[in-house]
Parts: sequence; C-alpha cells; structure tokens
Amino acid sequence: MENKMKEYQAIIETPEGDNRRRHFDKKQNKVVDLQPLEEVIPVNNGIAPVNYGFIKNTHCDVDGDEIDLLLLSENKYKVGEAAEIIPIALIKRADGDDKIVGVDKATISKYKEWQDVPKEKRNLIEKFFSYHFKFISIENSIKAEEYLKEHKIK
Repeated sequence: MENKMKEYQAIIETPEGDNRRRHFDKKQNKVVDLQPLEEVIPVNNGIAPVNYGFIKNTHCDVDGDEIDLLLLSENKYKVGEAAEIIPIALIKRADGDDKIVGVDKATISKYKEWQDVPKEKRNLIEKFFSYHFKFISIENSIKAEEYLKEHKIK
C-alpha cells in the first residue's frame, strides 16, 4: 500500500533569509511586522533559516493560533504568500507549541524526512527554534500527518 501524504495550505509570515518577526493578524486579515527577529532570537543574527508561517485550518491549543510551519523549499516565498506543503516532521517542544516541518512540491524529491535535511541545516534550525523552548523530540512524517489531523479545524 502506497503512503500518499496529504497536502496542506500554509501562509508564509517570515521568508527564509528575512530578519523581521511577523504574525498574521486575523482582525486585519494580513501579516503585520512586529520587530526585528534578532531582538527575540539572536541566533544566526536573527535571520530566519527557513520559511516560517502557519498551516491554515489547524489549531494549536497552547497559543490559540494555527499550527506553526517551518518550510524547507527551493522556491523563494514572499510575506503573506500561500504554499501547498507536505509535512515531513513534527518538532515537539517543551512549551507545547509544536512545529511542523514541511516541504513544497519543488522540494519533496530532496527531503522526504527530517534526516534527509543536511546536518548543518538541521542544527541551525534546532538552535534557532529552540532558543527559548527546547526540542523534546523530532518525529517522522507519519507522526506529523497524525498531529495535523488531530489539530485540524472541523
């Protein structure tokens, strides 16, 4: 039996290589600029090592927002741009604000699981996104898919 991973729609709040912290404001229905990332996360000089955003139609009980996404991609994304993603990993964090690692169609042939990502890149992502709250574990794509199904808004 073939395991076909489901695609999800995501919105990019902070593109890879950007240095600004942004958040989608539901009331304004747009992504708003909050502050320089370096003021919050000094790792990597506050420069986002991956595209960061959220997965639409999901819910995180910890912060009340959608599930956070770390998107690995060959494509360049802009603030507020939508992306069709496939989950490849689930990062469980000590604060319960877990993150999904995903790829888009352009990148799925390169990274199917977390271990496919080069070690240097994995280390930077972990250092950056565990600056305030440590990673408890990094689960596989099947666990990521199960997590998204459990947190999907019905």
